[in-house]
Amino acid sequence: DTILLCESCGYAANREKASFEKPAQPKEEPTPVADVHTPGVKTIEELAQSLDVPVEKTLKAVFYVADGHVIVVAIRGDLEVNETKLTNELGASELRLATPGEVEGAGLVAGSASPVGKTGVKVVADDSVMLGSNFVAGANKLDYHLRNVNYSRDFKADIVADIALAQEGYACPKCHSQLMMRRGIEVGHVFKLGTRYSEVLGAYFPDQNGAHNPIIMGCYGIGVGRLLAAAVEQNHDEKGMVLPASISPYQVCLTALNVDGGQVAQAADELYRELQEEGIQVLYDDRIESAGVKLNDADLVGLPVRLVVSPRNLKQDAVELKLRSEA
Repeated sequence: DTILLCESCGYAANREKASFEKPAQPKEEPTPVADVHTPGVKTIEELAQSLDVPVEKTLKAVFYVADGHVIVVAIRGDLEVNETKLTNELGASELRLATPGEVEGAGLVAGSASPVGKTGVKVVADDSVMLGSNFVAGANKLDYHLRNVNYSRDFKADIVADIALAQEGYACPKCHSQLMMRRGIEVGHVFKLGTRYSEVLGAYFPDQNGAHNPIIMGCYGIGVGRLLAAAVEQNHDEKGMVLPASISPYQVCLTALNVDGGQVAQAADELYRELQEEGIQVLYDDRIESAGVKLNDADLVGLPVRLVVSPRNLKQDAVELKLRSEA
């Protein structure tokens, strides 16, 4: 997952949820709307360059289909739409970008569209449309745009909410420091479901007055498989895994070298039994393989402790002990 972090105050959220402080543009007195000819201009970048205005002084329209209905999303030109936030605001089961045919069928002009003067189509606006004035927006006719468009005076929206995608370098919503973007693994999560599913499923309860209300739902979980992946990402070296003792399936890797000789096999078997009697979980490698293969495999598996029984060690009446975390 992609995570937005603030090192100053500790704010953290995944990119689907993260909010940020949107910079407000200097307030200007609203001036009359004016048509401007913009032949061949289709993108916000082309529009800003053509009219010599900053991108944040433009409004862009993005077309989606939510549960079978075309909607228009209006957002300031310097921002991108967060489709997860948009889906949640709409309460939609399915959201996708509209096809060119669907855009045309809704009477919208790609490249020159805006909510100005549009009826019969649902409009969702990011709250950034209120953080500025006298924007440049589409005129809803080919090769034309409008100067001096202002929210509320020139267009309204059915929903106004934060539907913008957070980016690295944007301001933290809590302390205004810059956000950093990092990759991470979501090992646990909480979903606030509200009454969305209980209403559909008919999961109601009677209150003290006998009225039936939908159950307020939530769920949480921990990804057991993801925990291992996250642990390995943070604990490894060029030889393999370095498993923390708290999640290692065995505490000890017991490696017997040159087991074709009876003395090593006998000593390793006895040590294996003693360790088990002490309640220590042991992975016992008694294969007929070379020392290099077995020691490399022990490093690869990454158990916290490795014990090696070999003819050389037995001559010293010793067993070699090495922690996997040691270089």
